[in-house]
Order: sequence, then structure tokens, then C-alpha cells
Amino acid sequence: MVIHAVGNLHVFMGPDDFNGYGYFYVRLYWTGFGLPANVVEEYILLSAMLHMFVGVRRSLDKRSMVKAQGMFPLMNLAISGLMLGTFMTIHLFQFRFGDTEQFFLRPPPMMISWYGIPELNLFWTKDLEVPAVPVRDIYKLEYTLFNGSNNFWAVFYIFSVCVFMTHAFMGWKKVMPVLGVPAGHFGKVQKIGNAIFIVLGVIYISFPLYCMLTTPFAGHEASLQPAHPAAIPGA
Repeated sequence: MVIHAVGNLHVFMGPDDFNGYGYFYVRLYWTGFGLPANVVEEYILLSAMLHMFVGVRRSLDKRSMVKAQGMFPLMNLAISGLMLGTFMTIHLFQFRFGDTEQFFLRPPPMMISWYGIPELNLFWTKDLEVPAVPVRDIYKLEYTLFNGSNNFWAVFYIFSVCVFMTHAFMGWKKVMPVLGVPAGHFGKVQKIGNAIFIVLGVIYISFPLYCMLTTPFAGHEASLQPAHPAAIPGA
């Protein structure tokens, strides 16, 4: 969740850096053991699957207790987890496997642009000697989904992030004794954990809000795009 949140912050840098960030992971496909994915994506997938399988097993173990004590609060994590699983599936099909247009940029030869670090423009370069390559325009895709006529997907995304924070609050409270946290520190540790989840939630909510409240930026290298007037000879 932290890796994904920090990476998506590059949407605020515009289409050059955000699309370059997406292409950065494509360039790491060689780490994916022959699959059309990189080791980071595979790690996140395996972590999510492990979390879901353990959650399902623990929920099944509580079936007898549910009959005696009722659905809530014993199954609150299972219910919120099911909602999050539905959201993640939709999210993957929309972004990871969604159809996108092409965006042309110059990828840094050394994976990230070292001289772009002070400005946080890490995933594209202005070096004219680097040939431009077509990448997925996930920047435009995000605006298409989150800046629509009725903002349905933006609202759905924000609601799902709120479900995630609620799920995290409840899960953190339940897992503290298992982690061996001394009972006298439960209050402080729970507050620290909740603060982390709130920060993560605010970061995720900022993406659809940003798209809803702003207009798309053409990019610093708009002339590279075939549809841009500057890219048409004589225009």
C-alpha cells in the first residue's frame, strides 16, 4: 500500500513523469520470472493473496462463534475485506489491464533521471539524444475515470479508500496482541498505526480529488505527441 501510494503521487507531476513512472515498471519486467509483470507487482499480488487467504481461514474458524454471538463485530473484517477485494478487482481491470492511448516520452537511460531529482521529475528526460518511445497514457486514463460527467468512479474510489481505512483500524487493533505488543503500550501503538493509515488514506483520496478539481496538463514534452499541433509539420 505504501509503495503504490508513493508511486501514484507522481500524477501531480503531470503526464510525462506519471506515464514514465508506469513505463519504469514495464522496464523491470525482466525481474518478473518470465511473466508480463515485475517483481514488485508480483510481491504485492502475493502479499494481497496471503492476506486474503489468512483472513478467509480466520473467518471460517469463527463460524461457531458467529452463530452464538451474531455477525457483528466478529465478521466486520471479513465484510470490509470482501468489499475491498471487489474494489481491487475492479481497480485492476480499470488501470492495470485497461485500454489506454499512447503517450510518447524519452525514458531515462539509467532508469531514473538523476538530474531531475531536485524537481522530482524522475521518470523522463529532456535529453534529445534519447529516442522517444510510446508508453501507456495512464495519466489520461485517470482523468477519464475520475473526471467524468457524474464522477461515479471517483466517488466509488474515495468510498473504497474509507473502507480500507476502517478495515485497517479494526485489523490493527486486533493484531496488536498477536504481534506481542505489551498491553501497557496498546493505546500508543494503536494511535501510531491509525495515524499511518489516515495518512495513507488521505494520499489515496487525493488522486481522484485532484482529477475532479483540475484539468489535464498537456505535459512538458507535448510536441512529442502526434495529436499535438507542434508535432505536425507546418502546423
